[in-house]
Amino acid sequence: MNNENSSHQKVVSPSRAVWKTQLNKGTHSPHRVSRITCIVNKLFSDRVVDQIFSLGINSIFVETGRNTREFIQPRKFGLPGKTITLQNTPVDVFRFTVQRKQSKQVMDYLVKAGGFDVPGRGSIFAQDLIEFTKKEPAFVTFNEDDQSVSHDIPYLHRMSYVICVLSVPGSGDKLAKVALDLGVCVPLITHGTSSDLRDQLGLIRITISPEKEVVHLVMPEQDAESIVKLLLEEGRLDRPGRGYIYQTPISYGLVDTRLRMGRQEYAASMEQIIAAIDQVKGNTVWRKRLDTGGADKVDNKLWLPNDSCEISVVSDEDTEGIIKKAGMKAGATSSTVSRVKILMSGKQHKVSSLVLSSFNVSAEKTNEVVDALLENSAVGIKISERIQVLDSPAAYVAEW
Repeated sequence: MNNENSSHQKVVSPSRAVWKTQLNKGTHSPHRVSRITCIVNKLFSDRVVDQIFSLGINSIFVETGRNTREFIQPRKFGLPGKTITLQNTPVDVFRFTVQRKQSKQVMDYLVKAGGFDVPGRGSIFAQDLIEFTKKEPAFVTFNEDDQSVSHDIPYLHRMSYVICVLSVPGSGDKLAKVALDLGVCVPLITHGTSSDLRDQLGLIRITISPEKEVVHLVMPEQDAESIVKLLLEEGRLDRPGRGYIYQTPISYGLVDTRLRMGRQEYAASMEQIIAAIDQVKGNTVWRKRLDTGGADKVDNKLWLPNDSCEISVVSDEDTEGIIKKAGMKAGATSSTVSRVKILMSGKQHKVSSLVLSSFNVSAEKTNEVVDALLENSAVGIKISERIQVLDSPAAYVAEW
């Protein structure tokens, strides 16, 4: 992106514009919150859930997925060299919102519970956004006498969350391998559905599956554009019907750096060394190595305006079609639907099935889409339903 676009990106905030507009209307009360995302190995999920509920946070949205790492082992029969294969680990993705001023303290407790400061345990990060829901997140009361929780954790800043929605079966592993080779992060792969891409392709829509693989990557902000362009080239996403990519900002977090598994030759692995330097520096700027001009094969005309938005809607399964139709009719450029569950605190954790509909929207259409979604959802009526609006600095969608 040129300097003019970069400056523009720092000024324009569609989510802030939505917040002001809706406050003036007075119909729905928008809340300025932080969404915390925890990507956790299933072996440690119970610890994280128990810690979240113990803080007085009453609901957690859960999505299942898998982490992908490279597994390195010696060749058979004593032959020289090594073999590298991809290995998947089942994970739970927990998302919940808290008051912005309390997000760091909440994350401090979760880092201890989930061991997120140890490579291989998972990733955790916070994103500031606007949320419409029946109730504002409760104020968390912390145990000030608990000396076991560290409050000087060296969180990483200046990070981007890149979401790749892919239409071709098996392309998720291919993009994950590219990310691992680049040393970006441990990729998360989830699944969803989307038919709007197919609907725009006429007769050839029958060749495009509504089932989508969604690759989630956390990366340094300064490398995001170059990495995204490489992913676009590798996944051939400049071709109609193959998918799309967009990114959203991360306020701070800890990223899983254990990209490879297998026999370790030294006292500390490269991932452990990288994680240690990240924590000392407080960011990942020191390991910038990609030239932003080195992946210019991608047609820049296909980049959406730098002030686009991600709008997420959590709703009941029976209203999925209504929500999607309303969002697309109001001007959303794409949508993906994922199955999630909501865990409610109590003696017996109550579990209900819901859907998460994610829309990518240009800045000029954001308010209209939000209005349409508020009108057609049960936000303000059902405590489980909510709409979240998050800035998206860049997006890429092929023309149809």
